[in-house]
Amino acid sequence: MPAKGDAAVLPQIAVCVDKARNYGRKVLQGIADYAETVGRWSLDVDSDATGSYSASWLEHWQGDGILAYVESRATARRLRASRIPVVEIFGHHLNLHLPQVGNDEEAIGRVAAEHLLSCRFKHFAFCGYRREPWSERRRLGFERTIARKGFSTARHDSPRRLATLAAGQRNRECLMTWLAALPKPVAIMACSDRQGARVLDACRRLKLASPEQVAVIGVDNDEETCRLADPPLSSVRDDARRVGFEAAQLLDRLMANPGQREEMFPILIPPLGIAVRRSTDVTAVDDPLIAAAMRRIREQACAGLQVADLLAQFKVSRSVLYRRFHDSLNRSPHDEILRVQLERAKRLLDESDFTLEHIAELCGFQHSEYLGVAFRRKLGLTPGEYRRQIRQSP
Repeated sequence: MPAKGDAAVLPQIAVCVDKARNYGRKVLQGIADYAETVGRWSLDVDSDATGSYSASWLEHWQGDGILAYVESRATARRLRASRIPVVEIFGHHLNLHLPQVGNDEEAIGRVAAEHLLSCRFKHFAFCGYRREPWSERRRLGFERTIARKGFSTARHDSPRRLATLAAGQRNRECLMTWLAALPKPVAIMACSDRQGARVLDACRRLKLASPEQVAVIGVDNDEETCRLADPPLSSVRDDARRVGFEAAQLLDRLMANPGQREEMFPILIPPLGIAVRRSTDVTAVDDPLIAAAMRRIREQACAGLQVADLLAQFKVSRSVLYRRFHDSLNRSPHDEILRVQLERAKRLLDESDFTLEHIAELCGFQHSEYLGVAFRRKLGLTPGEYRRQIRQSP
């Protein structure tokens, strides 16, 4: 292998990813992080990789290493036969007999389950893709965690790719039939953000309130998909950037030691946590009055809603409303209004560059000073400190 830093003979690396996906874009960032750390690599990037590569490409491409999304065992056999060091970077299939770095799918399922369990649901479901091993592993992690708490999980699988509009219509109808039959309220893990958006669309067509009747969480934290969903979709944050870095590091070791045995256990990267948005911003309660009041709070807290407005709408006394809130949530209606306001403020601090004055206005605070006081009281830091902290995290 050429010495690092020798401009005349830079290591030539083929990088084959699907850049249209959020995962692929983050993997590329991680590969770039590593390449910048170790010195220069010459990267030949195929950003539209489908997981299959022609035999002629492997015969004619002359390079030092390959980082690739591999979908089939036949492609994996051709890559092994090429004798070029290869690291597979998606981990959709773990039986390819190639060095691999990918998501820890079962851990993703566990994290999603723990989040939905914390919302106090008693009914759970998983919506996945048919015949996709990575989706199946996410389901297993989810189901096993739910089962340990004494609950069961309903299941619905659909094709990952829908070839025609008619196929898409049939898939939506099947999904709607399944959703309508589930006990409510129910918490659903979708295997991906795209699938989660489909579930929310089906809920809207069925006039099922989300998150009150159906809470939904996806995976990958694709900003565009999650924020454009209605309501915005909560999602498990995978660490695809670290996948790219670790894969590049592993490839570097393989190129430096050509005789190293290439069949090894996959390196599985755990998720970073949850990006909580409105689709799971709920605590499941059995009291219909409190469920209805919580929905009004989620819809109007940032538009100046007061406890007096709840008393007028639901025609109950202040003592009754406070007692039933405490019995269901162990907090007051005023605390719930403030919680919703602060959750929106946290999202805006993370996802926008709005000024604190504008964020305070959007969240229903009369002045940014009021926002600052509430932030310090509940989180122990100022809004500015929170923004800096969240943006410095991975």
